[in-house]
Amino acid sequence: MAEANASKPCFDFMRGKCKYGKKCKFLHESKATSKASSRELCPYLGTSKGCFRGQQCRFSHEIVAGNGASTQPSQATARSRPRTEVETGFREWTFLIPKQRTRFQVLEIGKFFRMGWDLASKEDTETGQQIIKKLATEEGLAMIKALVDEQADGVGLETRLREFKDRTLPFFRTISLPDILSSLILETSLDTICTFLFGPNGRRAIKLFTATASALGALAWDETAKDEDLTSIAVTASLAVLERIVELNQGAQVIVEFTSIVNDLSTTIPEQLLQTGSRSLARIRQRLGVGAAIPLSEDRSTAQQSHRPLFELALDPPGILSESGPRHDNDHTHISNIKILPTTDEIQSSRSEYLPPSDPAKQHLPGLAGLLDRQFRLLREDTVGQFRDAVQVECKRLTTRAKAQSPSKRQNNSVRHIIYQNVALLRLEFDRKRGLQVVAEFDQPSGLAKKGTKEREEWWKNTKQLQIDAFVCLVSSTGRVIFFSVCDPAPTPPPQKKIDEQDKDRLAKYQRAFDERPNLFKHANRATLMLSLVEDASEDITWINSHLGKAGKLQQSLVEFPGILLASFQPTLQAIQKMSRTLDLPFSQFIASHIQHAGDVELPAPAYFRKPGFAFDLETLTGGEQLKLRLGQPFDDTILRERSTLDNAQRLATLNALRSCIALIQGPPGTGKSYTGVAIIKALLKNRKAAQLGPIICVCYTNHALDQLLEQLVKDGVEQLIRLGSRSKSELLQNLNLYHISKEVRPTKIEGYEKYQLYEKLDIVLEEIEKLMQGLRDPAHWTNIKDYLETHQNNHFRQLFGRGVDEQGFQEVKGKRFNVLNSWLKGSPKRMTSTRAVPELLSIGLNDMSGLERRVLHQYWTQESTRELNGRFLHALDSYREIRDSLKKCHQELDLRCLLRAHVIGVTTTGLARNLDVLRRVRAKVVIIEEAGEVLEAHTLTAFLPSIEHAILIGDHEQLRPQINNYEFQHENPRGTKFSLDISLFERLIHPQSGYPKLLYSSLEVQRRMHPSISELIRSTLYPKLQDHPSVSTYPEVDGMRKRLFWLDHNKKEDTASSNPAQSFSKTNTWEVEMTTALVSHLVRQGIYQNEDIAVLTPYLGQLQKLKQRLRSSFAIVVGDRDLEDLEAKGLEDDSGNETVATAGRVRKTTLLNALRIATVDNFQGEEAKVIIISLVRSNDERKCGFLKTSNRINVLLSRARHGMYIVGNAHTARCVPMWDDVITILENDGNVGQALALCCPRHRETPIEVSEPDDFSILSPEGNIPPAATLAQGLAMEISHVGCAWSHARFGAVIHAVAKNATSLALPASKTALGLVHIGAPANYHAQYPVTCFHVLNACADKSVKDMMVDYIMGSSYAEIDLDESPCLVPSCGHILTLESMDGHMDMSKYYTMSSDTDAENPIIALKSSSVPFATSDLKNCPLCRKPLRNINRYGRIVRRAWIDEATKKFIVWANAQFVPLASRMEQEEAKLREPVTERQTLKSPLLGHTELAPALDRLSLEPVRLTGSRYEQICVILRASKTNARYKSISLLRIDIEKFLREVDEAEQPISRIHSLVQDARNHRGVSTEITDIPSVLQVRNRLLATVLLFRCDYAIFSDFFTRRGGTAPERSLRDCRLDLATNRKDCKILIQDSQSRQQPAQEVEGLLYYARFVALERGRSASLSDADMTTLVDRAKDHLHLARTICNAHPGQTAGMLAEVSEAERMLRDATFYAPVTNAEKAAVYAAMAQSFQGTGHWYYCANGHPFTVGECGMPMETSRCPQCGATVGGTHHRPAAGVTRAADLEADFERRR
Repeated sequence: MAEANASKPCFDFMRGKCKYGKKCKFLHESKATSKASSRELCPYLGTSKGCFRGQQCRFSHEIVAGNGASTQPSQATARSRPRTEVETGFREWTFLIPKQRTRFQVLEIGKFFRMGWDLASKEDTETGQQIIKKLATEEGLAMIKALVDEQADGVGLETRLREFKDRTLPFFRTISLPDILSSLILETSLDTICTFLFGPNGRRAIKLFTATASALGALAWDETAKDEDLTSIAVTASLAVLERIVELNQGAQVIVEFTSIVNDLSTTIPEQLLQTGSRSLARIRQRLGVGAAIPLSEDRSTAQQSHRPLFELALDPPGILSESGPRHDNDHTHISNIKILPTTDEIQSSRSEYLPPSDPAKQHLPGLAGLLDRQFRLLREDTVGQFRDAVQVECKRLTTRAKAQSPSKRQNNSVRHIIYQNVALLRLEFDRKRGLQVVAEFDQPSGLAKKGTKEREEWWKNTKQLQIDAFVCLVSSTGRVIFFSVCDPAPTPPPQKKIDEQDKDRLAKYQRAFDERPNLFKHANRATLMLSLVEDASEDITWINSHLGKAGKLQQSLVEFPGILLASFQPTLQAIQKMSRTLDLPFSQFIASHIQHAGDVELPAPAYFRKPGFAFDLETLTGGEQLKLRLGQPFDDTILRERSTLDNAQRLATLNALRSCIALIQGPPGTGKSYTGVAIIKALLKNRKAAQLGPIICVCYTNHALDQLLEQLVKDGVEQLIRLGSRSKSELLQNLNLYHISKEVRPTKIEGYEKYQLYEKLDIVLEEIEKLMQGLRDPAHWTNIKDYLETHQNNHFRQLFGRGVDEQGFQEVKGKRFNVLNSWLKGSPKRMTSTRAVPELLSIGLNDMSGLERRVLHQYWTQESTRELNGRFLHALDSYREIRDSLKKCHQELDLRCLLRAHVIGVTTTGLARNLDVLRRVRAKVVIIEEAGEVLEAHTLTAFLPSIEHAILIGDHEQLRPQINNYEFQHENPRGTKFSLDISLFERLIHPQSGYPKLLYSSLEVQRRMHPSISELIRSTLYPKLQDHPSVSTYPEVDGMRKRLFWLDHNKKEDTASSNPAQSFSKTNTWEVEMTTALVSHLVRQGIYQNEDIAVLTPYLGQLQKLKQRLRSSFAIVVGDRDLEDLEAKGLEDDSGNETVATAGRVRKTTLLNALRIATVDNFQGEEAKVIIISLVRSNDERKCGFLKTSNRINVLLSRARHGMYIVGNAHTARCVPMWDDVITILENDGNVGQALALCCPRHRETPIEVSEPDDFSILSPEGNIPPAATLAQGLAMEISHVGCAWSHARFGAVIHAVAKNATSLALPASKTALGLVHIGAPANYHAQYPVTCFHVLNACADKSVKDMMVDYIMGSSYAEIDLDESPCLVPSCGHILTLESMDGHMDMSKYYTMSSDTDAENPIIALKSSSVPFATSDLKNCPLCRKPLRNINRYGRIVRRAWIDEATKKFIVWANAQFVPLASRMEQEEAKLREPVTERQTLKSPLLGHTELAPALDRLSLEPVRLTGSRYEQICVILRASKTNARYKSISLLRIDIEKFLREVDEAEQPISRIHSLVQDARNHRGVSTEITDIPSVLQVRNRLLATVLLFRCDYAIFSDFFTRRGGTAPERSLRDCRLDLATNRKDCKILIQDSQSRQQPAQEVEGLLYYARFVALERGRSASLSDADMTTLVDRAKDHLHLARTICNAHPGQTAGMLAEVSEAERMLRDATFYAPVTNAEKAAVYAAMAQSFQGTGHWYYCANGHPFTVGECGMPMETSRCPQCGATVGGTHHRPAAGVTRAADLEADFERRR
């Protein structure tokens, strides 16, 4: 028997779990597979314990020996690596755990926990993880139990203290290590240990901590104990463990013994020793106090009493507290129970939401709970409320089908939204990464149905609607409301691993999913998109499952909210909810105090500062000189004052910030808030180790501000800095991003094993989900019925399926097959008419039922089966989410490890809330918040992590307040004052409500930004103590302007309301747009200010959009990220106008340092510019100022300029605002207000120039844009004295030849090629038609910098030293000047032209060289000084433009390959599908949607015999018409459309060089030039056109052959005799392909043409509609000759025609046997396609022939044989691994391919 068993495999061994080893009676041999050697080696194979998976492991366990043989590793091999000291120690530690039923020894317990602590304290992450994991096992918990059991009563203090030190303390220190407590991956294990320590009813914890409290008390008062640190450590560790136990076990709150233990600890341990554990002790008290305070909740009213007015309007409280009951199912008393997104019941509710006011006495919860409740409800209403109301309106419209709706009782604060009609949910899909997805379909927006596919694609792209991550809501007439986000339709590819048979199916499914992905623009009438559920609610998923495909029965809409990003508010609201449950907010006694205060509150020092012996080292502030700051001791700031770079106010603010646990620093504009913040951070970092600060968290409101702060820290030498978030635009911080850093961290073995197990579980769950989804797609399928009956009704199962069925549900009886289920449903006796109920039917035989009963029972089975499938599906989804969350924790563990080693962590407020779970674990003690006055209080509260001991808030409450959406919540609104949601915590603590604590703050006083005349505007109105630094008084005047500060007053009215709904809410003023544009142009033309020195500000987004459109025609402009987001949110971002592609790219890619900045006021805080131009917009008779009526915005607006500021606005309208009135008065007193703006010529300051209209600038502006255009093209000089040249505005350059010889004054040198039209005096007005260059502009007025400029790099001569007649100069668009000789040398003219040997020749160029060689230009030439492109100099036009053409051709090659390879892959799949048997499910329910161009007559069946004549397209249409009711050709017909489209796109006429050739030839014809360009064909690329032609032949023949092969099955009433063929057109097309391939030296494509010629002849043979038998015989003979030629070509070119000989033989057999076969792609051809795919991926197989044409190794078999270039016939390839002469590597093409990967 044993021998028999020995031949059977051991399944336990295959799972890696066999415990019998060599004694096992079953076989332990691994199955040898051919794939084993190619698999990746198992990473666990070389570890100390080897691989635990055994045969189940996906990796190879074979070791390749030196002779190439693979062997299984021996045990010695697996453990050959020597163990480290830590590994050896851990192994010995595990041996201390006794076997079961072995008595524990006291000595072993003590040694076990001491040794565990020694190992854990070595800071080896992996060992610490292993110890905690081991302690959480059954054996480890047994050791913990033994430790607790040893805590006997009646033991003396000395013994108890010794036992505590030897056993309990090491255990506590081990499990309370900071890295272990904060670990995400150990969270479950730690919870297991702490839950076990709690024990039944807390008895185990009570016993342990009663003894611990006694020991700690003895240790604290032991006078002989010398180690005070040990006592502090023991207290900290014990309290940390107790805190964790109490938090995990709610029952501790009602167990009196725990309260006694806490009281004992508080009374027996001195207060100074409790300092380090004070935070844990406070949380323990808080948790235990919750249970004790439950009966005493009514005491709050007494504590909150105060003298307030007795008459108040009643406030309807939330949830069950309301007298009318809850408003809806999402109205709860406690915010932790409120769902973030509105529920259906909430949306349909007509009652107003509960909105708590800012007065704590009116809130339903006291103290911190009330504060968090208020912030959550108001912030949720401000964000969620805006789209909830919009959904409510649409929901009412669908349910009542009425257009007019009564207004909601809620506040009308609906956000911009877009509605898509007639939505249908088509199907469910599941993505490995994104989870459950829904494919939805809806009507195309009006007007798109008549547009083409390309136009629809451009429309969707330009409108930016329904982009990825867009927030949308499905509204159904059933009343259901479900929120989705738009997700990428491309499926997540399967994980990269060695592909086996099972994975091939998965890859095939992935490819099909990729090809069938939804598309917004593909179909004319309906658009499809992929949606992902925002919240995976079970009821929503069940509803979706039951309503798939029910478009006609339901009225459904999709509502999009373009301006809403869920990630911008959801994490913050969730963080507040979490805080409301734990109430662990630091500084709550100051932020949300119960006690009323009068006057300022003095704040204590940070907890770490109060630690005995600690003192701040201030070396970083004193430049290295020793200086200490100690708590409670006098501080002499003499050294600090003498050595610090900080001013007095900054020094005081820094010292106060270090002394206070909450530091508030107010910084007026330009006073150096960021500089002070950096100084504080550097001081804290200096004391980081001494204070054990952990990472310092720096929080900013915007990404731009965060980048600026972190960049400054990096430049100051701060190390170990990490930035969170992906929206940084700083190149300096790229490598400091957490995502980048965490990729360099190697996971530990524990982490790797966890991930491995999770991915294994994930694969199982995904397979289960896929199986369940298949069942849910067809609930009535027989397999669902079979599975249900087998599980629940075995009797019926045996009766129906007991004899077995095949894979299609059929059973064979006496040679006849029948469907078991359908036969039973239709097989009832006609006489039986009973109608019994389902419960009765369940107990009787299936054959004893009537037909009606059978249908009723079948419906019951279907419903029950569907219900069970849906339940299993929901359970599988829960499992998937759990695994996904666990995997996320594994990845976050690596992030956490990086963050714990950081010194500074930079994050935005939104990013902090999103990463709150990880940041809570870094144990940071200091948080610094910049621009705190602009941050919502809710965001600030989330930044106060539980571990924070020191918070520093830097901002200015006089500048911008936080931005909110709802005007009803704003402090400036009389109705919103009671809410004041836009009051930051910073402002609330400085200016609190009456009776609440006011915190002391520091204020900076010296500004270093604004000229004194500008700073006076805010000093006189807001900052009376503001001082000017001496440096600002030395600022130069604004060039081109008479005054540096001016208000241009006007009475031009603002524009009337726009008809565009997106613009109607905003305000614009066209006159101010033109005036601002003209002023900007004037300032730029002065040549002093670069674009980045000037900024244009406006309060309105509508004006911002108009300014952007107007200015971008002349400048490279930048709009900030926040402004762009606001424009898109309001629908004002319009890139579909006249903006060119080049301009659009420039606007997007230009950085803030080299472009003109335009911004709204709200998004420019914290930034500055030398010159600020302000467009106030508002100008109306009602004197409405709009946004600029608040002093905060006015303050920001007036404090951005350094050198000069110019305000364009209506002073009469603005004066109604008090602050504007004060500002205008100041300006009037200094003569800085007027209706004309005074300009100034830099060289003629005495000349008065004033402008009051935009057109005045073009006439009067010095160095301005003087119209009209003029040029002297032949060297004629000017005859008058006024000479000017344009700088920026015109569209063409100009020539100014001999101006210097004739102009007597005002000759202005052109420092750059004129970008526009030029005027030179009155007599000589000529329009410049081409860009030319300024030669002879030199006069006494020229700047010295121009004269000293080196222009001759051969002789080293400057501009002043050369003779322009002998050495003419060129001025490129960048402005640098070079001699003609220097520029010719730089451009390498001799490489492209034949040059004359005569140096005195007037024209040294004789002839053109090598103009037809493709890719002749190695790179684009740039200016040798600044590297800017040289594009506007006609002399070098051929060189520059040829390089552009070459680049475009290379990109065309890359694109064509990328398009062809997927088409070829799809063709292989379609051929495989056609070889599959026909099934019933392939029957079409409706004609092909959106593809009527293939078959115009698909809507009717032809009754005539099938005749295939005419073009191939017409033949395919006939086949599709004959197969209308069969879905067999649906997908391949769509593929044919794509192939035809690709064939048109790769035609020679569509290539870049061909288009340019056509344009040039057309221009020559118009000018009467008769010469032809003959060198173009050699540059054109024909490879992909030939490949696409063959692929189209292959597609058509596949349809032909399958149609005739399956003819009998698709139309039984017809036969093959009904088919008549005339394939003359097909043969003609084959001949064209043959001839084209011959001329291009493409043997493979030539053979393809010969083969398809023969195949079409074989297909037509016997079914010809036009040929006689004699003609057909001649045709067959000709086909045989073609095949003979094909065989000859294959023999001559075996490398390029690999595998095609077999196809030739097959075609010969078809002609010989008078039959036909569907061709099967041979392995060699498949390999060619694979090689092409690899070439596209940039694997290094691209080369150039000797004439520069590109080719790949797949075309010629290189390097083992030679061939001919398909373009020019040159030799390509090579022999013996060496390329042929002239063949070079195409590195540039490979780089392009690599970028497209």
